[in-house]
Amino acid sequence: MEIIFVRHGQGLHNTDIPDRLNTENPRLTEKGREQVAHLKTVFSFNEDDVFVSSPTIRTIETTNIITSELDSVKKYVSPIVGPRMFPFPTNPEDYVLRCDMSYPLKNIINDYPDFTVLESDDQELWEKWINTLAESDFVPLGLRLISWIKKLSTNRVFIIAHDGTITYYRLLLGENGLTRSDFLGEAGWYKLEVQKLN
Repeated sequence: MEIIFVRHGQGLHNTDIPDRLNTENPRLTEKGREQVAHLKTVFSFNEDDVFVSSPTIRTIETTNIITSELDSVKKYVSPIVGPRMFPFPTNPEDYVLRCDMSYPLKNIINDYPDFTVLESDDQELWEKWINTLAESDFVPLGLRLISWIKKLSTNRVFIIAHDGTITYYRLLLGENGLTRSDFLGEAGWYKLEVQKLN
């Protein structure tokens, strides 16, 4: 089974605007939309694929663009792949940025009804996000999601997320020594082979 991590395209918060990182719920820019659309020439997306998106507008938009030509799509949104700082700071609350706030659960349900919401009953996870969770709290959540993915009846899962989040999942899947220089950048992607669980 393949897990392919996709970093969202350029968002408004990635442009040279004043106080850009405190932009709440930034959308993709036109350039970001083009970057993401280009992924259709890299991957032959199909209806057997599964897509798991972070609960931000820019990642949901990324997912919608790459799946726009599919008739039947398995799209999920999960706070467990939401924005996460890397490396994790000593005082994470001091570094929280508005651009990394999850889109509210009720808004996702209303605005994006074609997505299945994972962890919808964990209100605390939706309100606090994984961005400031201690590593000891994040690791079991991440491993639970990986286990769920490995049990899916598909050969390919795309996780649409953020540089820090993707880096943490790569570590959970066995990579070592990753740094910020391993970030994928706008609409970058990274593929890993994993064993399915029966």
